[in-house]
Amino acid sequence: MTIRTPVLALGLVLLSVAPALSKGGSVGNKHDLVDPHHIDSLPLEVRQYIAGICKDTPVAQHDFATYSPQEKRWRINLEYLQCGVIGEFRRGNQCLDVDFVADGAHFRLARKTYAACGF
Repeated sequence: MTIRTPVLALGLVLLSVAPALSKGGSVGNKHDLVDPHHIDSLPLEVRQYIAGICKDTPVAQHDFATYSPQEKRWRINLEYLQCGVIGEFRRGNQCLDVDFVADGAHFRLARKTYAACGF
């Protein structure tokens, strides 16, 4: 009787931990999160470009925009953008990428090209 109680308690604790760990794994997956705030923090010129190409309110995954401080360049991967018809920035297995580079205190569109999709 004295051994059964601690073993039973340990079993209950272990059973309650496993579901909590499995639920937490999907919440922290940055690639699944679509959020308009991934766009809100971008420079004005980039936000204006996105507003001009989107039909609906834009939302994006975490990897949508990356910044290279050495090049002072924003790389925008439009395959991670959702704002209308799915796949509108795709041509087969290639997706549209755009780059904005620093031009003084502002950013300008420097490159617009199709490249292999990242997903």
